[in-house]
Amino acid sequence: MSFLTAEWRRLAFANYEVDPKSLQKYLPAHTELDTFNGIHYASLVGFMFKNVKLLGVKVPNHVNFEEVNLRFYVRYKS
Repeated sequence: MSFLTAEWRRLAFANYEVDPKSLQKYLPAHTELDTFNGIHYASLVGFMFKNVKLLGVKVPNHVNFEEVNLRFYVRYKS
């Protein structure tokens, strides 16, 4: 059984080039910033979470809701 199941609906993405120095302090352990064509990006992602279940159970007031994520991209140091 999956920990979390849900549908992602009405996705909107906005990707921005960012200065890698501004992200260094937020890097998780054992990771480094990832790039695409040598550029570091951050993304703002908005979407509707629908039919959310935790361990197969619907949690009251957390079944359908909006979510916004601000993310940047890393890779594991090998």
